This record gives sequence, structure tokens and C-alpha cells, in this order.
Amino acid sequence: MKKLIIEAAIHEMVSKETNPHVPYGPQEVAADAAACVAAGMSFLHFHARDPETGEQRWTDADSYRQAILAMRKLGVSEALPWYPTYGGLDPVAFAHVGELAADPAIRLGLTSIDIGTGNYNDWNPQTREFVSPDWVQSLSHAGAERLLAMARAMGLRPCLIVYEPGQLRHVGAYLEKGWIEPPIVLRFNFSDFAPYGLPPRAESVGMISELIEMVLPGVPVEWIVACHGPSVWDMAPAAIAAGGHVRVGLGQYHPWMWPDMGNDRPSNAEQVARVAEMAKAAGREIATPEEARAILGLN
Repeated sequence: MKKLIIEAAIHEMVSKETNPHVPYGPQEVAADAAACVAAGMSFLHFHARDPETGEQRWTDADSYRQAILAMRKLGVSEALPWYPTYGGLDPVAFAHVGELAADPAIRLGLTSIDIGTGNYNDWNPQTREFVSPDWVQSLSHAGAERLLAMARAMGLRPCLIVYEPGQLRHVGAYLEKGWIEPPIVLRFNFSDFAPYGLPPRAESVGMISELIEMVLPGVPVEWIVACHGPSVWDMAPAAIAAGGHVRVGLGQYHPWMWPDMGNDRPSNAEQVARVAEMAKAAGREIATPEEARAILGLN
């Protein structure tokens, strides 16, 4: 079995009020990333955020660059796979990604793209209301073609984010069209709080593994399991056992709009270490940043 890639989403939209361990500006992001690598992380995702307020700087290429260079000074390998966020599903929203991809010192290598259309709204069980009932995320096939062409032009491998099982068939069609090429990198998103996709249970991980073999038989695929909410700790061992990879981090575990789930205030490194212990117990080795880069087929 291939070595396990542990991805960390270190803050997303989460504030320090939610968890004081959430990193904000480039220096905090760099220190947190270094701690995560020491704990076993081999794949990083972060947002550009204001050092003082935590305000999102979605497309601030210089903030991303500062964070990456600060990581290098702390000893983080330049091979570490990582990717920034973006400001929407339009090529214009990826301008900073192109700027970073063009900088050989940054070694970007990858960008994420949310596939398909869906209602990914959080559900409040107390009020029985959706948090944003009018909001729908939508990416047409024509839109996907544009974004995937953009990624190819930038020399970046797309990490395709799948929310619904049927969206895997989109991926199969895009492969046949020649818009993507192996190895296919997929992330399957689950949620404890938004009623989309398969339920966030260990059994669903097995279904995902079977679907990949059904829809993409014989195609080299690297797949990552992510879950918004505490069910990630039930799903992670299943993903490790099935040959998948795991995404954790404060961006997954303490979302900004959900009710407090208790007094649990872990750091990102603590969450990474928890997955590393699961892998050790299962007898699966953890990929280094260099090995993760090779597994994901990055330049």
C-alpha cells in the first residue's frame, strides 16, 4: 500500500475566537506548518489572512509567497505540496494562482477545483433551518473545461473536490475528454452539518473506494477523505485501511458558524499527530513531503 498523505487545512474561515490555535498571517502560518510537518503532515492548504484581524485576503499572492518563504526559513522542505484558496469558480478568481505557479521558488504544482453543482448548506437541527437556503455552488461542464484548461496552462495538477457520488462520473467524462490526465487527485468532502453526499460514516469510505474502481477502472487515482466535523475521526481509520489519504485541520474541525461542540481546542499539529498514530496502529507508513509530491504526480 502506498504511503499515507496527511493533508492539513489549517484555518479556512475559522477565527481565533473559535480556537486560539488558528494561525493568521504569514509568520503564524509558517510556524504552524512547521509544527504540522514535524507531526507528520505531507500536504498543506491555507488561506492568505490578515496578521492582526484574520480577515481573508483570498487572492493576495504576496501573502502566500511570504508564508511559503517563511516556512523554508523554519526548515520546511520546498517539496511540500500545497495550494492556496481562490475567490470563486471563474478563471479571473485564479489570477493569484497563476502568479504563484509562475514563480519557480514557490513550487506550487497543484490547484483545487470544486466539481459539479450542489446545495452544500449547513443545517441547524435546533431551528430546522438551512443556514444559507438560497445559495448553490455551481460549476457547469463548460466552466470545468475552462478551469481545467487554465490549470494545464499553468502547469498545475488539479485536485478535484467531489461532494456527491455522481460527480465522480463527471471526472470520468473529463478524463475521456482529455481535460485531465492520471494520476487523478480527488478529495471527497463529507459533513456532519450539511446534508449533502453520503453520510459521514466509515461505511461511506468503503463505498467511495468501490465507486472509484467502478467509474475509473484501472486509472491511477489518489483520493483524500475530508469531513467537516468530528466524524472525521471515524472515517480516517477507514480511509487509511482502504488506501486513501486523510485531510484534517482546524479548517475542518472548528467551522466558524457551527455551535461549540465542547471544550475541545486542539492545534493543527495535534490533529495531524492523531492521524499519524492511526496510521502507525494500522501498519501504514506516512509519506514525507517529497514522497507526497511524487505520489500526487506533481512537477
